[in-house]
Amino acid sequence: MRSCLDSLMVVQKRYYSTLEKIVAQHNLTIAEWQLLLKVIDGNQTQEKLARLTSLNVSTLSRQLARLVAKEFVSRFAGEETNRHGGRKKYNYVETNKGKTVVKQLQKDIKKFADNLFQHWSVDELSMLQILLNRLDRSMERL
Repeated sequence: MRSCLDSLMVVQKRYYSTLEKIVAQHNLTIAEWQLLLKVIDGNQTQEKLARLTSLNVSTLSRQLARLVAKEFVSRFAGEETNRHGGRKKYNYVETNKGKTVVKQLQKDIKKFADNLFQHWSVDELSMLQILLNRLDRSMERL
């Protein structure tokens, strides 16, 4: 029998694999989807997005460029340059296509969760949530 932590790892891998398939149906990667969510939440500058995602500038730029190419976000000039004449700064905003794909993804993920837990009682779901929260708090203390 697997340990609790081994079981969590197996579940995490299965969930991640399923999530990859769901977002791929919408021409996105998980990383692009997460970045798109941050843009929709009003984080429009590369500086804010880099801070939130902990991505280096080149990785973030590539992901943003892919979202622009897929027409999920638009890029527009922000401050022209910094004080020392550095690179242009851009701001990003979601497009209607970006908003639509996020809404559809939310529906698809909810459908997946509903199917996953369809045979679980409300009490079982509540207990799972309680235990996961407790596990999270225990890990934070370590």
